[in-house]
Amino acid sequence: MSVVALSLGCSRGVRPDSAVAGTKPVTGKVYSNEAGEKITLIGLEPGDAHKALVAFEGTKSELDGQVLVASVGEERRETQYWTLWRGRKQRFVTVNDRGGYQDLVFSNVNHTDYTYLKPDTAKTGALKVEKVFERYQDLEGDKKYQALLAFDRKFWTNQAEVQLAEALAATNKACGSKLTSTVAWDSVTDEQINEMSFGSYCVGPLESLQKLCERSDEAKRTIQQKVQTVECRVDPKAALKLEAQKVIWSVTSGETVQPEATTTFFTDNL
Repeated sequence: MSVVALSLGCSRGVRPDSAVAGTKPVTGKVYSNEAGEKITLIGLEPGDAHKALVAFEGTKSELDGQVLVASVGEERRETQYWTLWRGRKQRFVTVNDRGGYQDLVFSNVNHTDYTYLKPDTAKTGALKVEKVFERYQDLEGDKKYQALLAFDRKFWTNQAEVQLAEALAATNKACGSKLTSTVAWDSVTDEQINEMSFGSYCVGPLESLQKLCERSDEAKRTIQQKVQTVECRVDPKAALKLEAQKVIWSVTSGETVQPEATTTFFTDNL
């Protein structure tokens, strides 16, 4: 953040077990947009701790009202803020240096929606960075807040199911079909849920079927006749199979069957 450093002391002590123990707030910048979203970034010293606080307001997400401690990383001309949420390391905020001006990219919890915010000079001028620091300390002692940081398997499986349902609806609309989809959650460990975004991994075959249907009526008829359901699961190796009228889409950490190969498989086997 290219803001003027403010030498501030803390008005009260920080608990020894706090994630911000040994730091103090020294910089602050507010970003906003016309939709009413506001994200505040508070830099923490010492600088080699690579930590910041991120406060959310007006984002229409469960993050509103929360202040999260972030690990700060630099990559080329962007600054990334990594935070813990529901047991997973998440990057909700990225600040881009556009060569003379900045913008902040905010991605929601499920990483399907992205919005842009600009530096807000007036709000930055009125910012009390120590108040945000104290707000975070208050939240750290709140049981409800701590529960939102703990791993939540049901939350992440529900997020994936919602994303999958959206892709399924788009496919059925394009194909004039009544396909169903499932995820074999019993094949997925908690560790894999932490590592992988199943909503993104599992939509692959549905997106390929949709594109085929958009190309030709023949593809629509074929898919209506030969496919009833799509199952996503974790297996030792990424694979795509068709058994009876069931598509079995196997994924593994860091690997899926690529879109071109998926489309070729359906073209050759349906």
